[in-house]
Amino acid sequence: MEQESISASLAAGLKGGPLRGGEIARFRGIGASVVAVSDDNSSNDDAHEILVVDADTTVQQGLVGLLKKSNLIVTTTADPERGRDQLINKFYAAALVDVDTPKPDGGLEFLAFARASSPQTAIILMSARKSFDLAVAAFRGGATDIVLKHPDHVGYLRDQVLKATREMRVENENKAVLEEVSEMHESFLSRMRDLSRQKQDLEEQLLGREDTAVRNEAMRVVLVDEDRTAAQQFSSLISPENGWELHVAVGGGEALDLAAQVRPHLVLVKENLPDLPGSMVVKSLKQTVPDAVTLLFTPPSSSHPGELKLVEGSRLMLLVPQFTSTADFSGPLSEIREGIKKKVKERRYLQSFRQGNMEFLRKYTYLKRRLEKVLNVRRDAGR
Repeated sequence: MEQESISASLAAGLKGGPLRGGEIARFRGIGASVVAVSDDNSSNDDAHEILVVDADTTVQQGLVGLLKKSNLIVTTTADPERGRDQLINKFYAAALVDVDTPKPDGGLEFLAFARASSPQTAIILMSARKSFDLAVAAFRGGATDIVLKHPDHVGYLRDQVLKATREMRVENENKAVLEEVSEMHESFLSRMRDLSRQKQDLEEQLLGREDTAVRNEAMRVVLVDEDRTAAQQFSSLISPENGWELHVAVGGGEALDLAAQVRPHLVLVKENLPDLPGSMVVKSLKQTVPDAVTLLFTPPSSSHPGELKLVEGSRLMLLVPQFTSTADFSGPLSEIREGIKKKVKERRYLQSFRQGNMEFLRKYTYLKRRLEKVLNVRRDAGR
């Protein structure tokens, strides 16, 4: 008798509305079959993929006919396991799931899986039976809607699917626009820096002067070697006349203290020191003066030539594979000096740019963080 009253209600075309205590705001139906699809010429610009999970092949066929008329690509299956595989391997804008496939309330299990594996997919549950508790469980589980199977509501089901595809298209467009805006902001900031640099260079040329501060600034060098004669060997090469300012430490501990005081541009460390290994000293110096160029050298002996290496992070790059005197350092040190000068000049460009555009950069940074936050949320939702 209960079943007959439900069937009578469905035949009368239950249109939804608040259920018990108003907890569920909408509960609509499409009836026992969707074979009799209405003619519809509406179309969608994007051929979205739709998944149908229903053990009733007649329902499958009806939904295929219905949704194809709206330019949708429909994949059907009676096996929820295959449906899970489909969700993992392909994105679907919406999934229509029979709540009793493959068993009563089995669709709720599929719903939970879908929400975890494809959170952007709209899940619409279909049911041949009216149940308030089922509706509550569906909405609390994250279903977009739960629809009673009834011919009167075929159009409503189609509209819900089309609504999901429209929302997906808008979401994708919004995401694409945000990503383009983020990229354009980075490009815009880079161009602003370039224009600021060009402006500064032109001003110096018009005033008839170069960046004498950078040109004349002495490049500070810390030499770490317990052999006190090493400074004499380097003095002709690393001299004030050549634009260098030499500081000498005889051990690793002294080198760390000295580096903290003078903030060197270049550090030359002997590989075998009496107190600490040269590699350990280099690692510690990198923490104190991370921008300094660091060189590790092994002095020549009576039986072996010396070796000079550049320390780049955790890598060692061989600069001079064999040397017999410090004069062999002349070429590499000249190149290093030019590189340091460029870094110093670039740092000053950046400092000038920041000082001249402080308010703009503050707003730019704030907006960039907001964009990144929104994009990260959307990326996480798409996983």
